[in-house]
Amino acid sequence: MQLWQDGLVAFLAAIGLTTLVWAAIRPVLTAAVPRQRGTTVLLPARGDGEGLEDAVRTLRREGFGPILLVDCGLSGQGRQLCTLLCAGETQTALCARDQAGSYLDPPTTDNE
Repeated sequence: MQLWQDGLVAFLAAIGLTTLVWAAIRPVLTAAVPRQRGTTVLLPARGDGEGLEDAVRTLRREGFGPILLVDCGLSGQGRQLCTLLCAGETQTALCARDQAGSYLDPPTTDNE
């Protein structure tokens, strides 16, 4: 019985130590990825939008934006998912494939 308890304590200690090491190393590993504010991320949205929600959440959590969901053959359910992902988000939008260029064009100035 004592051996089983010692094994459990050692297992939990290993998990805790791994978590602490990962928390210390993760900022160093992710800092190497340069991010620019104003960089638009294009995500092709197809079918029912499998994996799209996870991708959008990850991009938001990592500080990327704006996020443009490009309709590349969405079903009704996929379009509804994209609408829900864009709801209340100013940095996330859904567009048709032929409209993606209008989101990427730099704004024109009247000073010319």
